[in-house]
Amino acid sequence: MKRKAFCNALYCLVLLMVGIGRGFAQQSDNQNGTYTNPVIWADFPDNDVIRVDDTYYMVTTTMFYLPGVPVMRSKDLVNWEYAANAVQRFDMHPAYNMEGGNRYGHGQWATSMRYRNGKFYLLFKTNDEGGFLSTATRAEGPWTTRKLPRGFHDPGLFFDDDGKIYVVHGYSTLSLTQLDENFAPIGKDSLIYSKVARPGLEGSHVYKINGLYYIYATYGGADGYQVCLRSKSIYGPYEEKVVLKDDMNLTGMGVHQGALVETQIGQWWSVIFQDRVGVGRVPTLQPVTWTDGWPMVGINGRAVVTYKKPDVGKTWPVKTLPTSDEFNDKTLGLQWSWNHNPDERSWSLAEHKGFLRLTTAKITDSLPMARNTLTQRIFGPSSTAVAAFALSGMKDGDMCGLAVFQKPYASIAARRTDKGFKIIMINNGKQIDSVDIDKRDKIFLRATAVTTKDLATFSYSFNNRDFKPLGNQLTMAFSLKIFTGNRFALFNYATKQIGGFVDIDWFRMRTRQGPPDLFRADAIIEAEMYDEIHLAKTGWCHDTVTGKDQCITKIVNGSRLVYNQIDFGKGQRFMHFRVASNRQLSPGRIEVYLDGNLNTPLTAVSVATTGNWQHYQTLTAPIQPLIGRHQLTLKFIGGEGELMNLNWFTFSAGPKI
Repeated sequence: MKRKAFCNALYCLVLLMVGIGRGFAQQSDNQNGTYTNPVIWADFPDNDVIRVDDTYYMVTTTMFYLPGVPVMRSKDLVNWEYAANAVQRFDMHPAYNMEGGNRYGHGQWATSMRYRNGKFYLLFKTNDEGGFLSTATRAEGPWTTRKLPRGFHDPGLFFDDDGKIYVVHGYSTLSLTQLDENFAPIGKDSLIYSKVARPGLEGSHVYKINGLYYIYATYGGADGYQVCLRSKSIYGPYEEKVVLKDDMNLTGMGVHQGALVETQIGQWWSVIFQDRVGVGRVPTLQPVTWTDGWPMVGINGRAVVTYKKPDVGKTWPVKTLPTSDEFNDKTLGLQWSWNHNPDERSWSLAEHKGFLRLTTAKITDSLPMARNTLTQRIFGPSSTAVAAFALSGMKDGDMCGLAVFQKPYASIAARRTDKGFKIIMINNGKQIDSVDIDKRDKIFLRATAVTTKDLATFSYSFNNRDFKPLGNQLTMAFSLKIFTGNRFALFNYATKQIGGFVDIDWFRMRTRQGPPDLFRADAIIEAEMYDEIHLAKTGWCHDTVTGKDQCITKIVNGSRLVYNQIDFGKGQRFMHFRVASNRQLSPGRIEVYLDGNLNTPLTAVSVATTGNWQHYQTLTAPIQPLIGRHQLTLKFIGGEGELMNLNWFTFSAGPKI
C-alpha cells in the first residue's frame, strides 16, 4: 500500500517538457521577488477579494460542486491556500441530490465578500432558489448560510460609511437596492446605469474611495473586458471608463471580472480572471495605477504576465494548493468536492482505513447522473492524475474509474462482468475501446490533461510503472451547460444493482513544480510563455496535427520577447527557432541577447519567407556555450510591416534536435 509511482517513456517525456512534480499545484511565486500569471492556474472564477488587517481573502464560484463556495486566504496576493468551504451542501431542492433533475450550470453563482464589525459576509444567488447569505466570524468557519427574501444577479454588497447597506446587481443594466440589517430590500430597485457599451455588463463590485463611489464591473464573455463606473452619489449618475481590454497571453480570451484591493502600504491590485477554455476561468493578479481618479489595470493597457510581487511590508514563503490524497485522514482535503450533494451513507474513509470507499448509491447508465462522484480541479499547464483501485467489492455491472469531467467528458473505468473485469475507455458518452483483464482486481488508472492544448489521454497499469494507453484523446471544452472547468473525477456507479463498492488506496496528481517562469533550455519553450512582450501579440497557428497551438504574431521591427529564467544546465551550443513568414521583402531577423545586455547579441538568425504565414520551418544558429540560468531577450529587426510568426524555440548541444 502507498507505493510510489514511476513513469513510462511517454510520461517521462511530459516530465522533461514541463517539469512536472508531485502532490501540489503549480506555484505562481518565482522566488525572486516576482510572480507569473495565472496566480492560480485552475478554475477559481468570479473572484472577490478583501483585506482584513494583513490577510487577504478570496471567494470564488463552484456552482453545483459541494462542499463549495471556497474561501481562500493569502498574505501577499500571490501565494494562496484554502481556508474553508463555506457551504457544505444545498438541501433546498432534490435536484441537488440528482433526484428529479440536476443542477449542472446552476447552483451558486458569483459571490460578493465583505467584512464588517468582526464578521465575514458572503452574498450570492442560485438561479433556481434565489438569494443566500453566509456569515462567519472567522474565514476558517464555521459558516452559517440562510436564505434571503430575494436574490440579486452578480451582487456587489456594500456597507456605506453611514451604516447603510446596499447591493448593486444586474445584467446589461445595473440596479441599486438598499437592504435592512436582515438583508431584506428596503423599497424598490433603483436603475443606476443603462448606457452600456454592449450587452452583458455584470460582475459588479462596489467601493468608496476618496469620497467617490466606484462600480468595478465587466462586459462578460470569453472576450470580456473590465470597466469602472464612478459617481459622487451611490445613486449616480455614473460615468464609465474601460480600465483593461487585453487577452494577456491567450488569444482572444479577455482578462475580466474581479475585484480591487489595497495593500497595507497603499498599493492597489486587481485579482481578475481569464477564460482558459478546458481548465476553466483562472485568476490573475494585475497591478492597478490610479490615473485621473480611475483605477487603470495592468501596465500601459496590457495585462502583465510576470511582474514584481505586491509590497505587503514583508516577504512570505511560497504556498501551493494540495492535490494528492493518500486517504489516511479522517476527513477529505479542502481541494475535494462532490458532484452535487453526496449520499453520506455511500462513502467512507473509516470502513477500510487508509482507503476511500465508494459504495454505489443509485442505478444509472452514465457518469453525469451518478451519485458520489468525487472531484477536484485540473491545474495548468499540465496535470497527470493516477489513482489505485481495489475492485473485489464490485458487483456485476458496476463501473468505477477516473474521469476528466465537463461536457464532453471522458473516462477510463473498470467494469465488473460475470466473467471478471474489463477496462473501458468512454469518450463523450461512447465506448471507444476496452480490454479484458480477467480476474485481476487491483489496477492503476491514469489521466493526463494538457491544458495548453485542451487534450486529455488515458491509460492503465497493473504495477503502477508500465502504463498502457487506452482509447483516444478527449478534446476538453468549457460548455456553459456545466459552467465550470474540467475536473478529475473518481467514481463508482451501478448499472444493475446497488451495494457494490470500490476501495481507492490513493489519488496522486502531478503538475508543474517550481518557479513558473523557469524553463529548461533543452525543452520546447513555447513562444507565448514569455514574461514580457512588446509590439507583438499571441495568435493561433497550425503547426501541429492535434490540439490548440499558439504562436507570437504581429511581429514588427523593434518587437521584443523576454524570458526571465532559462536553465542551460551544463551547457548548450545551438539555438533552434520554429518560424513562419510570408514576407516578400527583405528577410526579418531575430537577435538574441543575454541577461538584459542589448549591446552584443548571443546569436542571430535571418528569417526569409516560407511562402505562407502558417508554413513553419526550424532554423538553427550556433551560440557560445552556456551554463546555468539566464534571462533571454529576443529582439526582432526588419523593415516595414509584419516580419514573421514565432511558435517556439529550444537549445541543444548539437546542431540537430
